[in-house]
Amino acid sequence: MRSQKKLKPLPAWMIWANPILKRYARSRLRPASFGVALLMTILLAGFFFFLARESTARSIQNPIDVGRMPLIPLLILQGLILFGLGTGQAAAGITTEADEGVLDYQRLAPMTPFAKVLGYLFGLPIREWILFLATLPFTGYSIWKGQVPINGVLQLYAVFFMAAILYHLTGVLAGSVMKNRRWAFLTSTGLVMFLYLIIPQAAKFGLVYLKYVTIYPVFNEVYPSLIPRPLGDAAEVFNTIIPPAKFFGLNFPQYVFTLISQGVLSLAMVMMLWRRWRKADCHLLGKFAATGLFGWLQMMLLGNALPLMDSGDLFPSRELDRRFGRLINPDIQFWSPKTWEATVMIGIYGLVTLASLWWLTFIISSDLHGQVRGWRRARKLGNQKLPLLSDAATSVPWVIAMSMMGAAGWFIFGRALINSHWYPELSLLVVTPVAMFSILICGGLGMAALLESVGRKVTGLVVILGGILPVMLGVILAVSSDDFVALAVWLAGICPVSWPIYGSGVFLSEEGMPRDVARAIPNAFWFWQGVGAILTVWLLSKLRIARKKISDSSREF
Repeated sequence: MRSQKKLKPLPAWMIWANPILKRYARSRLRPASFGVALLMTILLAGFFFFLARESTARSIQNPIDVGRMPLIPLLILQGLILFGLGTGQAAAGITTEADEGVLDYQRLAPMTPFAKVLGYLFGLPIREWILFLATLPFTGYSIWKGQVPINGVLQLYAVFFMAAILYHLTGVLAGSVMKNRRWAFLTSTGLVMFLYLIIPQAAKFGLVYLKYVTIYPVFNEVYPSLIPRPLGDAAEVFNTIIPPAKFFGLNFPQYVFTLISQGVLSLAMVMMLWRRWRKADCHLLGKFAATGLFGWLQMMLLGNALPLMDSGDLFPSRELDRRFGRLINPDIQFWSPKTWEATVMIGIYGLVTLASLWWLTFIISSDLHGQVRGWRRARKLGNQKLPLLSDAATSVPWVIAMSMMGAAGWFIFGRALINSHWYPELSLLVVTPVAMFSILICGGLGMAALLESVGRKVTGLVVILGGILPVMLGVILAVSSDDFVALAVWLAGICPVSWPIYGSGVFLSEEGMPRDVARAIPNAFWFWQGVGAILTVWLLSKLRIARKKISDSSREF
């Protein structure tokens, strides 16, 4: 009897032969539905193209300037198609696959996990990619008639494509985690809106790295060549005073650093999806990878922020004076940052660090069922302890490591900001590093202990009652009467989200605050830090008992 030749899995790089991609190409590119979408896209692109040209043809005589007018409207349309619709479709589509049981079937397919990730990544939004390609003839004609430098166009669309892949990965990841199709669509689409509406504002307050997850840095650099030349020349003069992308002592072109930043985040999301395809019940990230990702985020935040301090480009008022200084501040050469800017920037840095810590803690913390499965597997293999890197192992030591890294990064940022030549009269308190570590360790370990001891549903209830409700009540008290402002400060201080903000007010006493508020903030901060430390120790003791009970019960199997 002849031995049959063993079939090898399809290589991931053969994307054109990917069965998942081919299946979605057949289903989402059917003439009946796709033809209507294609017609609507061409009509919209043609409308914006001719509207932008004809509405300015009378006032602008130069055909080169007229040719550039449709470029930005077309870019916005392309962003809505790929960033908005494509990301939402990626999230909703993968959720539908899970509901219908197709994902379980695909796990049995003779394909590598990476090939499956690529199949869904490009297959789910394949219609949006084709619709995007349908708008390119209008863009190409405008580039030709407007004599736009091809180098800038290539840089812009290289970042545009990388951003689309990053957002589609986010959609696929959201759809893989969330069970509801509508919520997955809204969450992924809302995240894209958040990136382009909120993140640029946060980037103005010291978190420069965050803007590199969008196309804004490269668009601002290429923008002068996309508009009529008289306006473009003026914008080009402004661009000459914008610093390049700085990372510690290195200077990068904006598009290079943006591609690197988005590429690393995309790689991290591919790793998460690869783990989920490799094993359905495993965490999105391993404990070591999550800790490394946290350290990488801290390094990027510091690497972009520290080089901009001495020049003042890090401060929000610097950009405001640079753009509108001749109108609102005739003595722009005598500009200097305000004290409140340092307070706000230190607080926001701590808040983003705490949020990142919570996000990664949520990913690597195992619930009760995961711990039981892990212990049973360990007993079957004859192990008396869980491996340190296993998903079922406790996340406490890794949360401690991330808290130490976060506190170190936060302190380095705050000390460099206060020790700069802009604030010769200010200095951080001696207890600042201890307070920073206390904020992160209490918030991180408290979250980890809750997730591992009572599960995600109860943790969500605790977050609502102990985090959201006190802030809501505090806001109501603050706006109801000035006599209740101090009480509102104490009440809102229960929420761990307020700890970095309160802490920044403690590290640097802000002048101009009402006396009651200035007195209440440090007292409330230290009181709730003490309460948080006590609760964290209590939760850890409860977690130790719960995990020991699970370990002992697993001996019976």
